[in-house]
Amino acid sequence: MKFFEKKFLEVYPPIFIVSVILGTIIDLVTKYVAILYLRPHSPVEVLGNFFRLTLTFNTGFVMGFFQGYPRTSLAMTAIAILVLIAYRWKNPDLGHPVGWALVMSGAFGNFIDKFFVKIIGVGAEFGFIENQFLGRFIGVVDFLDFDWPNWLLYERWPAFNFADSCVSVGLVLLIFTMKLEEDKK
Repeated sequence: MKFFEKKFLEVYPPIFIVSVILGTIIDLVTKYVAILYLRPHSPVEVLGNFFRLTLTFNTGFVMGFFQGYPRTSLAMTAIAILVLIAYRWKNPDLGHPVGWALVMSGAFGNFIDKFFVKIIGVGAEFGFIENQFLGRFIGVVDFLDFDWPNWLLYERWPAFNFADSCVSVGLVLLIFTMKLEEDKK
């Protein structure tokens, strides 16, 4: 018995691969622009205090877990991506392809971002060593900063990025479509 019943390109056709690459590029470009034009922890109000652009760096995994352990976070993200690819390949008809493409775009965007030192006002270079005094930071670039009702866990929702948005929207789409598929059975 073969573990994967379908060939890779049957499950991941070229249009799917191109959409994941496009989402990843959009994410990396928005992060690059944030590095060039924003300063760490110096909010720029867009819609008053409700929506700000605030440059932060997440050296952790999902929602900042394992903060301060960038290589552990990198390894966990790599494992998560491999599990996602294998799960989708093994279950190609489960969930909507757009949901899978969004989740994978976000995962790849944040994964690639972890390989670079961000140099404020300049750009990025490959590496894992930061020097905050020289404006060199590691971790995933987050910059979308929304106000959040004070009675929840956070005073403000933690800053996030395009990749995080892709993962969130993709997961909601996958859960919704998987539930619909389950209800049909």
